[in-house]
Amino acid sequence: MELSGVSESRWEELSAGLFPPAPEEAQALLGKAARSWLETDRAWEYLREADRLHGEHLPVVIGCYKFLFYKGRLAEAIPYAERAAAIMAGRLGLPARFEDVSPEDAPFSEYEAGPRFYLFAMKAVGYLYARLGETERGIRILERIRILDGRDLMGIAPLVTVIRRGGREEE
Repeated sequence: MELSGVSESRWEELSAGLFPPAPEEAQALLGKAARSWLETDRAWEYLREADRLHGEHLPVVIGCYKFLFYKGRLAEAIPYAERAAAIMAGRLGLPARFEDVSPEDAPFSEYEAGPRFYLFAMKAVGYLYARLGETERGIRILERIRILDGRDLMGIAPLVTVIRRGGREEE
């Protein structure tokens, strides 16, 4: 099977380099956190320990982000979304500052796993800022994503429209 001109086995090889699994110890801590979901403090202790020991691994960063997001701790989730984007930026050879990334730096308007993940992480950052009332800051980030993703595969335009309406859908 071909995916964007790359064989499936080659795509899996490329993705494995961008998304390596977390070490077993981190996976065990993430599992304990998942099983402790209803005990928020205990689950967060496991996640913090995983982050302390293996915070450079995307599964750990994403686990912390998702936990905080779904627990409604949006402000605390932002640094994890930013760190996930920074990790992927490093793997893709992108500039460290989001503002310095250009559309030519990666195939952002395609379905390539690494660039899409990077944009999804930054979309999370923009969305969270908007949800927390820092609307203009959130929209600036989202509009930057629209520049990077010229085809708007990320669906930023409708999201920005809803944010500008104060969260209300079209009437």
